[in-house]
Amino acid sequence: MNRPYYSISIFLFKLFLICISLLFSKDTYGQYTNIPLGYDFNRFIDRQVSQDLNHSSFRPLISNTINLDVDSILESGITADINLFNKRLFNKHLILIEGKGHKISGSLLSNLSLGYEKEESQQTFTNTRGFVINGLIGSKVSFHTSFVENQSVFPNYIDSLIRTSIHDYVIPGQGRGRTYNNNGFDYAMSSGFVSIEASNAFTLQFGHGKHFIGNGYRSLLLSDNTFNYPFLRLQTNFGNFEYTNLYAEFQDMKSYLSPENDYDYMGYSKKYMSAHYLSYNVNNNLTLGIYESIIWKANHALGANGFDINYLNPIIFFRPVEYSINSPDNAILGLNVKYNISERSNVYGQLVLDEFTLKEMRSDNGYWANKYGYQIGYKYFDLFNIPNLFLNLERNYVRPYTYSHWNSASYGHYNEELAHPLGANFTENIFLLHYRKNRFSVFLKYLDIIYGADYLGDSISYGNNIYADYNDRYSDFGVQMYDGNRTEVDYTQINVGYILNPTTNFKIDFSLVNRKQERDTGSYKTLFYSVSLKSDLFNHYYDY
Repeated sequence: MNRPYYSISIFLFKLFLICISLLFSKDTYGQYTNIPLGYDFNRFIDRQVSQDLNHSSFRPLISNTINLDVDSILESGITADINLFNKRLFNKHLILIEGKGHKISGSLLSNLSLGYEKEESQQTFTNTRGFVINGLIGSKVSFHTSFVENQSVFPNYIDSLIRTSIHDYVIPGQGRGRTYNNNGFDYAMSSGFVSIEASNAFTLQFGHGKHFIGNGYRSLLLSDNTFNYPFLRLQTNFGNFEYTNLYAEFQDMKSYLSPENDYDYMGYSKKYMSAHYLSYNVNNNLTLGIYESIIWKANHALGANGFDINYLNPIIFFRPVEYSINSPDNAILGLNVKYNISERSNVYGQLVLDEFTLKEMRSDNGYWANKYGYQIGYKYFDLFNIPNLFLNLERNYVRPYTYSHWNSASYGHYNEELAHPLGANFTENIFLLHYRKNRFSVFLKYLDIIYGADYLGDSISYGNNIYADYNDRYSDFGVQMYDGNRTEVDYTQINVGYILNPTTNFKIDFSLVNRKQERDTGSYKTLFYSVSLKSDLFNHYYDY
C-alpha cells in the first residue's frame, strides 16, 4: 500500500468525522461579526436597516453596534426545515464551535458558474472555492477571516478591460490576476480583521478589507469597488452622533519602486488615507453625514510627503492642517443624506467636492477645477403592497477631473477607483427591482450610462481616468461633460435564483445580460448568460 496516500486518506476521514460532529453542535451563534457588503445579501435586511438604524451609512455595519437580529430577518418567510441536518445545511453556517468564552462559526464559499457569450461565441466560467470564519472571544473581542481562490474566463468586454494598461490585469475588485489557459485568469483574495469593543460607545477594528459609505447602490464618497487594503477603523457613538475614523494604506501600482541593487525588493509605492465620517441623527427620519479624507504619498520625492503624522489627527476637518503644512496632497469633502418618507420608502443623496472656485462656479464658464459630483436616490419597499417587492432608483453625476491629482495621490487604489467604478466625467441612471418569495428571488437591473473617455494612445486627459495627471488636460475653461470619446452604455441584467442557505446567500442563480456600447470610435454589443451555484456575499462590479 502507498503509505503517503494511505495517510492522507486517514487524515481526510478524521476531518470528515470532525466536521460531522461540528455539524450537529449546539446552535446559538450564527451572525457575522460585520454584516457582509454584498448588495444582494443586504437587500434582505435593507428595510429594517433603513427604518430601525439611526446610523446605517458607514458599512460594513458592525453587528455588536446594531440592534437587529440579522439571522431572523434572513430566514423570515423561508420554510422551517424538519431536522437539524437540513437546518445546518440550508439555514445556518455549516460549522459551529461553542465553548466557555468562545463561539466560532464557519462556512464554505463557492461560485461554480458556466456561461456563454453570444456575440463572441465564447464559453465563460468561474470556479471559486473558499471559506468564511467568524468568531467571538469573550464578550469584547471578535474576528473574521475569509479566503477565495478563483479561475475565470470573463465576457469579452470585461476581459478587454482587465487587459488594458489602466487596469493592468487587475480583476475588478478582486486583485491582480495571472493568465489562465490563455483566455482566462487565476486570482485570489483574502480578508480578515480583529474587532474590539472597548466600551458600549467605542469599537476598534484592525485588518484587511474594504468599506462603503452611503445608502445606495453606488457611492461617490468611498465604495467597495477596489481590492482589499490594510485599515484601522475607530467607531464612536455618543447621543445622536456616530463618528468614524478610518486609516488605510493603498498601493500605487502605477509607480514601482526600483531596487537599488539586485538584492533589494521594494515593490509598489505606498500611499495613505486618513478619513473622518460624522453621522448626525437629526430626528427619527433624517440623518446627515459629513465626510472628509486626505490621500498622500509615502515616498520622499520632491513635492511628496512620507507618512505624515499630522493626518493622524482624529478630529474632523483636515483643511486647516493641510493648509498649515503647505500640503501637495489630495483632499475630498462629502455630504451624505438619508430621509425616511414613510415606513416603506426613503430618499438618499450624496455630494462630493474635490475642489472648486466659487467665482468660477457662478460664472458657469466650464472651469476645469470645479470638480464635484452628486447622487440622488429613492427606495420603496413592498411596492404595490406586494411583500418583498423592492424598487431602487438612483442617479449619479460626477464632473471631469474629480478625484484626480497631479501626483499619484489620486483617489484610487490598486489601479481602481475608491469611489465610483466609472471614475469621473459621467452620468448614470440606475433602475433596480427585486422580488423574493420564500427561497425564490428575481432581480432586474438596468443602467443608462454616458461618459467621456480618453482616446486610445492620446496623452490628453479628458477627465474620466482618475489616474491621469490633471495637468495634461486639454483646456482650463470650457470643460464640458462627456468631452473626449463620448460613450453610451445600456446595461440590462435579469437574475432568477433559488436560495439554498440565506446565512451565506448560497443559491442557484440564472443570469442574462444584454450590454450595448456606442462611442465616437465605434460600437460594441454583447449578450451572455450563465448558470451559477454561488455564495453571494461580495460585490463584483461588472455593470458599466
